[in-house]
Amino acid sequence: MKQTLIRGLLGCALLGLTPLAALAAEPGTIASKVEELGKMTYLKVVDLRAVKRDGLLRIQATLENSSSDVQQLYYRFRWLDEDGFVVWEEEPWKPETVYGLQKKVINAVSPSFKATDFRIELQSPKNAGAPYSGNSPGMEGMSGR
Repeated sequence: MKQTLIRGLLGCALLGLTPLAALAAEPGTIASKVEELGKMTYLKVVDLRAVKRDGLLRIQATLENSSSDVQQLYYRFRWLDEDGFVVWEEEPWKPETVYGLQKKVINAVSPSFKATDFRIELQSPKNAGAPYSGNSPGMEGMSGR
């Protein structure tokens, strides 16, 4: 198994190709900033922008729903310093409804001047981009009041 991986990586290097695993972790890519908690089939981050203004990091993420069904998404940001250490306490999950074939923009501002980097954590009910059922995670079986 290990030899197969090494041969594959060597083959990619000889052909001038970048292996898919290396692309996912490459610094500066969307994949390096997004952490999906489970596989999300229909919801994807298609654009991600960051700028530092007035000493605070400002983020704009564009999500796209490739399904014609409504999707429920939960997200939060993790704010990091230049050494990769967390500089703010864990944020609560924020809900977002993304309608069929819609693009949705999420904006965030770092809560600390120490933040120089970030990760956006995403999850969708049942971690499969399942169609929206109207229930929040852990709220199955509860009736509306």
